[in-house]
Amino acid sequence: MTNPVEVKVNVINQLKLLRQSTFKDKLSFLDEDIQNAQRAKATEVKVTVDYYNDKVTIENNGKILLNPQALFSIAESEWDEDIQKSESPFGMGFFSNITVSDYIEVFTGNKHIIFNVSDMIQNNKTQIEVNEIDNTYDGFKLILNNFDFKQVGTSSIRERVEMLGKYVHELDIYCDGQLQAKKDLTEGDGSVFISKINDKTLKGWIALSTGFCQDLNIFYKGRFVTKLENLYYVKGDLHITDKALNLTSPDRKDIIRDTKYNEFLIKVKTHIQELANDSFLNGEQKYIDNHIDSISYYADKNKLKNEMTFLIFNTENEKDSKYLSGIALAKRDNAEMKTINQYEVFLNSKAAKQSESNYDEVQIESEVKQKAPLAEGIQSWYGDEGSSGGYSEPKIDGNKLEEKKGKQLEFDSEPVFWLGFDQVIEQEAKFKIAEYYKLKIVVSRNKFESSVLELLGREHNIVHISQLTEKTKIRATLSNTELQNTECRAMMLLDMVSRMIGFNRNVFAIGDLMVLKETSVEVLGHTIEAIEDKFVAIHDYINNKVYIDRTVINKTKLRNDLNDDLDLEDYKFILLNLKEIVRELNLMNFDEIKVKPDDLYERIINTLAVA
Repeated sequence: MTNPVEVKVNVINQLKLLRQSTFKDKLSFLDEDIQNAQRAKATEVKVTVDYYNDKVTIENNGKILLNPQALFSIAESEWDEDIQKSESPFGMGFFSNITVSDYIEVFTGNKHIIFNVSDMIQNNKTQIEVNEIDNTYDGFKLILNNFDFKQVGTSSIRERVEMLGKYVHELDIYCDGQLQAKKDLTEGDGSVFISKINDKTLKGWIALSTGFCQDLNIFYKGRFVTKLENLYYVKGDLHITDKALNLTSPDRKDIIRDTKYNEFLIKVKTHIQELANDSFLNGEQKYIDNHIDSISYYADKNKLKNEMTFLIFNTENEKDSKYLSGIALAKRDNAEMKTINQYEVFLNSKAAKQSESNYDEVQIESEVKQKAPLAEGIQSWYGDEGSSGGYSEPKIDGNKLEEKKGKQLEFDSEPVFWLGFDQVIEQEAKFKIAEYYKLKIVVSRNKFESSVLELLGREHNIVHISQLTEKTKIRATLSNTELQNTECRAMMLLDMVSRMIGFNRNVFAIGDLMVLKETSVEVLGHTIEAIEDKFVAIHDYINNKVYIDRTVINKTKLRNDLNDDLDLEDYKFILLNLKEIVRELNLMNFDEIKVKPDDLYERIINTLAVA
């Protein structure tokens, strides 16, 4: 081989690079210094923040550093062989300190080491100052002078030390003299819906969040690595081993996106989905309402659809119908009412004001219902002598309400109709149709239940209540049109009234009117035909004529002849029947005459007055 070429490193440029871009996390120096303490077999670490003197001191009682050169040699270390095998040290962690300090001092054994980064860069020096001291320091003491508190605030330092104190169990870690409390890796944060994980490669906890967040933290050997991306509505702390994930070097502040990472994500998502499923099936409704975004995001609808229970109301039951109508009334006055639980609080508050139980108003069918608690919350007070007592509004604790329990849907031949709690007002009219046909209605308590009901609707006989519509046809028959003598005179007078208002013909016909109402509900496959007794007149659209049932005509004292001369009884007949005549004329199409419906009374009265 001729003219060999050596790989050389420009030390000063390397220092500049290390300061500016190598360590993304400015708090990495704490993680690295505490990790070095672990490797030095220390039992405690003390961190002292001296803001007024621009100084942070980190000291541990581990092994003395015998060879200072190892501290400043990248990719080399002085650790024991067992440490090198288990920790895979990079020999670079010490340089994380230069991102926050340009004048570093180290005391270890009888050595005082000065690492003047600023001077080295400015004057292109590569030598480190090492001095022998008389007072031996038993351990390793690191002083970060000229600390840049603008980049890293005191509160951030203390928060990171607190976190390290929680999770680095091999060390007692102090911050400004205060021992940081330890925390079990699976302890969690007290969330309602939480899952603890403990296996060979992964230990920690995951919880469902009440709002949008991305707070699933990854830790390695007690030190924060990063947050898992694209896992929303969940939080937690996951502690990994080398077998779980590969981390980037040198700072271990990110995850390498490889096969391990993909497998790890699948594993974590499985834990989250199982937590969401279990939370929805077994959680209290008020907590489900608070966590519905996270549950909806992760729960498996296909798995849960046959295990879920729903609030089912039977409109044949008067109490169920009253309960449903009550929701609509309450929501009109309380726009902020969003959940069944809030409605229950409202009912109980109302009952408390009345100082009586609202059991009758809340009871649902036997499989669903649960008695509402007796009225509670009435508070009274008594004033001092000379003043009167008083009464305050009842206070109902929503957390103490007994939950309304649902039941599983039975998929029989009759359809079940459903709607969301937030749709109650807009669909209130449909309740009347459901009530008429004695149908069952499911009130969805949240958007996840609604999505499952939509899914079930494609597979079973479950229909949104908006599809519950009636199509009605009216068929009328006028029979027995042969008129009696008084009816003939009535027809003569009605013919006169027809011409008074501008028609050139008699627009009335008298007989026995029978109206049949044929109602069909397509989604039910039902058609019902019924006689409608309340109809006493009907308009023939084709002939523009009104058919009148003879029973509604007041023929009292009417003559039974057809003499054209009008007498007082004829005027009485018209006036006695005027309201009915005008009401029936209003059924007509007035396109062929000039009179407006609003002018009918005045037109008839004025004509009679001058006759």
